[in-house]
Amino acid sequence: MAFFRAIFYYLFVIVGMLILGIPFMFFKGALLGRWQESTQICIPFFKVLFKITGIKLVVEGKENIPDHKQFVIVANHQSYLDINVIWPSIAITAFIAKADLWKVPVFSWVLNHIGCIPVNKNPRKNLNMGKVVKDRLQHDYTISVFPEGHRSDDGRMLPFQNGIFRMAKENEFPLLPVTLVDTGKRLSKTKWAQTPGTVKIIIHPLQTPETFAGKTANQLRDEIHDMIESALPYKQQEIASAADNGTKEA
Repeated sequence: MAFFRAIFYYLFVIVGMLILGIPFMFFKGALLGRWQESTQICIPFFKVLFKITGIKLVVEGKENIPDHKQFVIVANHQSYLDINVIWPSIAITAFIAKADLWKVPVFSWVLNHIGCIPVNKNPRKNLNMGKVVKDRLQHDYTISVFPEGHRSDDGRMLPFQNGIFRMAKENEFPLLPVTLVDTGKRLSKTKWAQTPGTVKIIIHPLQTPETFAGKTANQLRDEIHDMIESALPYKQQEIASAADNGTKEA
């Protein structure tokens, strides 16, 4: 049954993009000139899809979401569902994503027009990416990035890559750390399976250029990695176990 639910989920997204998404993009972007709002349709769309598929979103830390749109969401990555849950829980957003996605017909047009930014395998092609991100933010886009680079197989966080943290230091834009819990259980990476249940989104305090001015990019990377990981169940169990052992030894 979980296999057929996964098929339904992906088909619903593809058909929805073609029937609702692209026409709405033309309306908001081509007609009204507000491309940064062209994914607004994703909020009600995914709310409906989550209701149909039994996915419940629980959001903690909503007070940490800035009133303005000019920030970069930094999150852990377990599933394709990660992208979907950000729209209804945090903000309308564009993404930093692998350049290979731009090879897909139609989808590449969508990515370009909603403000997404490609990451190339050749580092030289990414040299001006920080300026591109800064420019998007100044035009009222919110950007999301998954610094692990690819989805985790087991939900345990992988090391973060340096790019977004170096760019944030050099171009002085804020980062919003977000922990996504159990997206991999709801829509698996390792098999075709979609299962009903809860996804928890924990929004941590905004990290502004002023708060990380005295830190190196590597220090910022590691601190945000640890902040995001600290809200994951396996890490909380490790911390609780270490505390119990410390109490017994004392």
